[in-house]
Amino acid sequence: MKQFLLSILCSFCICISVSAQQKDFSIAEYNLNTIYSKLSRFASEEDNVKNNAIFIQMLDSVLKIPESFHYQFSELNMGIVTAPDQTFRIFTWFIVHTNGTYETFGILQRYFKVNNSVKTYKLQDYASSMKDPMMTTCTPEYWYGATYYDIRQEKYDGVSTYILLGWRPNDIYTQKKVIETFRFDKKDKPSFGYQIIELKGKGYKKRVIFEYSAKQTMTLRYEKKKKMIVLDHIGPSDSRYEGIYEYYGPDFSIDGYKFKQGKLHYIADIDLHSSREKFSDYVPEKLKRKKKSVEHYGL
Repeated sequence: MKQFLLSILCSFCICISVSAQQKDFSIAEYNLNTIYSKLSRFASEEDNVKNNAIFIQMLDSVLKIPESFHYQFSELNMGIVTAPDQTFRIFTWFIVHTNGTYETFGILQRYFKVNNSVKTYKLQDYASSMKDPMMTTCTPEYWYGATYYDIRQEKYDGVSTYILLGWRPNDIYTQKKVIETFRFDKKDKPSFGYQIIELKGKGYKKRVIFEYSAKQTMTLRYEKKKKMIVLDHIGPSDSRYEGIYEYYGPDFSIDGYKFKQGKLHYIADIDLHSSREKFSDYVPEKLKRKKKSVEHYGL
C-alpha cells in the first residue's frame, strides 16, 4: 500500500506544481474528486481506509500552496466553510465503517495575507472517546468531528469568535447536529470549544450537541432576517423514551441563539412568521449528493 500511495502522490504533486504555476487548480480538483468519489458505504473497509488516506495526503498537498486558498473547490461534495474575514477555511467529510459507525475528517487551511502564505492542520476525530464533549476544549489533534456547513464571525471586546454549524452522522440509530465555537488561542493556535453557549437550565457549554433519530430531520441554521441561529426543539416521542435518542425528533417548536456581549444566549419558542412546512432540514446543495450515499441509514 505504501508504494501504491507514494506513486499516486508523486504523480499528483507534479500535477499540482504545474497547476500552481498557472494558478489553476481545476486539474488538482479533478484528481481529488476522483479519489473522493470512491469513499462509499458500498466499498470495503480496506478500500475506504486506503482511499481516504490517499485523499487526505492529496488535499493537504494542494492546500499547502498559497494560491489554493482563493480556489473554491466547488466540485468536492463535502463541507467547506470559509471565515468571513478570509483568514481560514475548513474542509470536512466522513467515511462509514462496516460496523455502521462514522468517522469524520478535516483539514483547516489558514491564510496569512501579509506574506501570502498558508498553514494546514489535519483534524483528528476523537468524538467517540470524549467523556464530556460539551465541556471539552479541542485541538486539531483532538477534535470533536463534524461536517461543517456554515460559519459566522462574532466580535466582542476585540476578540473574534467563529460559530460553526455542523452535522455528524453517528450510527444506524442516531445522528447529531452541532453548534461549535472556534478561536485562535493566546499562542495563535486553532482551538475549538469556548464556554459561551447557553444550554437551557444547564449553564454555559463549549459546544452544544443535539442527538436525535437517524430517521428524523432537525434544522439548525442561521436566520439572516433575525440575525440569529434558529433550530428545531427536539425531544422524545414519548416520555418513556427519555434519554434514548433514537426516539428523539422535532416537537414542532422553534428555539434560537443570539450573540450578545460575547455569549450565545438561548431563546425559546421563536416565531418565524412562516409555515412549519418551510422550515425543513437544512442541507447545503453541495452536500446533497454526498448525503444520498447514506440514505440507507435515514440521514
